[in-house]
Amino acid sequence: MPDTNKKSLGITRRNFLAGASAFGVVAGLGTLAACSPSSQSKGSEDSSASTSASGGDQRWVPESIDKVYDTDLLIVGCGGSGIACAVQSAQNGTDFIVIEKGTMVGGNANFVEGIFAIDSTPQKEAGIEIEPADVVMAELERGQYRPNGALWMDLCEKSAENIDWLLDMGCLFSGVIDDYHGGLFQTFHWWKDGKAGVGYVEPMKAKMDELGIEPHLETAAVSLIMDDGAVVGVYAEGPEGVIQYNAKAVVLATGGFGGSPELLEKQGWNTESLHIVGSSNAAGDAYKMCMEVGAKDSLPYASQSVLGFIEALPVVSMEDAANPINGYWGIASGGPVLWVNEYADRFNSENLRDISMVMPFHAMKDNAENYCIFDQAIFDKYFGLSDADVEVFKKSLEENLGNSLYQADSIEELAEKFDLDAKTLAATVERYNKMCEKGEDTDYGKAAEFLEPIAQGPFYIAKIGYSFFFTTGGIWTNKRREVLDESKKTIPGLYAIGNDGSMLYRNVYTINMPGTAFGNQVNSGREAANNARAYIQG
Repeated sequence: MPDTNKKSLGITRRNFLAGASAFGVVAGLGTLAACSPSSQSKGSEDSSASTSASGGDQRWVPESIDKVYDTDLLIVGCGGSGIACAVQSAQNGTDFIVIEKGTMVGGNANFVEGIFAIDSTPQKEAGIEIEPADVVMAELERGQYRPNGALWMDLCEKSAENIDWLLDMGCLFSGVIDDYHGGLFQTFHWWKDGKAGVGYVEPMKAKMDELGIEPHLETAAVSLIMDDGAVVGVYAEGPEGVIQYNAKAVVLATGGFGGSPELLEKQGWNTESLHIVGSSNAAGDAYKMCMEVGAKDSLPYASQSVLGFIEALPVVSMEDAANPINGYWGIASGGPVLWVNEYADRFNSENLRDISMVMPFHAMKDNAENYCIFDQAIFDKYFGLSDADVEVFKKSLEENLGNSLYQADSIEELAEKFDLDAKTLAATVERYNKMCEKGEDTDYGKAAEFLEPIAQGPFYIAKIGYSFFFTTGGIWTNKRREVLDESKKTIPGLYAIGNDGSMLYRNVYTINMPGTAFGNQVNSGREAANNARAYIQG
């Protein structure tokens, strides 16, 4: 028989579970009657199974249960949005449990530099005035009016109050508010030391301790439990074995699918040369569970924070983002180099990074392969800025990890390195050089300052790969953060927040409205907590 543990009410009361591990402590568990599935075989469908978008319910149902918890609300994930949801739920007096796949809370949020807001108290003190309509219309225009403007307005209207709430929670800001390296408006509120790990995660962890919230760590949700079309819990695996969490509502906050090469490939990215920068725990767990119960799929419209890199060159840290060799504005990102695809054709302006640092790699997504070409003169002028940079490049060329970087004495020889058509590549370079000589890119309008002819050997060619930081979206949600089915009707009791359920963008996370991704993390976490409370109360 499963061990059903029912706790007394009160979010600040903490009781250790008999036989549980040190971190298997629950924050404010309520009571919810449940039927144990222990008599069912692994992989079978329970009696309440719903039909998924793939044509049949594929949800995992365990053969036996080692532990059962009953609560009103289950929060799956304790990263940026999950933390906000947990703290707001505690303040609401909701009985809940929060589980976390990793060994600690915070996830990708630890690396975030700032958060969006307009009309915040710090902005007012700095004399910064921004109209909501200017933000909303700027984003809708750049998204070709595909995003839902109501979601943007919701974020704008609540962003100032979110900043006040964060300050009340003890979060720490640097005091600097700017446009984050050239965004459209001064909406970026920098965390202390430029790290949410310092300004947000640690203070919120302290607040969680104060409120008696102790997440179940190293506990991964595997499948949703359904009853008559509504979500009533989750099956999970953790230190206590197979766990059944019974809940009246479930909030999914697993961080998106940026750590899943499988889902990135499904979305159309070439994952042959792929570097996961963010947390590998953000592996699309929420997306997979939602698709299994018939949620509407927004994966084709989800956006990514993705940059490029050359595998042969050393991967740089965020602290070394400005490194001229393989930093976020390094060789792969464009500028003075020439881009060609697998057909040796030039396909876009190489200075798209001036619009947004993620834009170049969205332009490359439809190509099977992408290469950048430059000569010694270009390298010396833009990339070999120090003796150390030159040595790093020479060493990388010699080691040539991933067979991704080559040197040659002619353009035709360059083509051979990656089996490109030599005549086409030579013609592409010749056409490009003529435009450089005239100082005008009549093909793609590249800025004249970056028009450098590729004429002085030795010549170089490098294969471009992708560095993925995070993804936003994948699960179709509404303004209340409820998950929708294929008919765009709510799946009762199911919410998706943060990167899992973000509907702010369509395909491209442009970073032109600074801090909105993390602004949505906090905003959606708080909203889901409030809306789930209302749902639980009937």
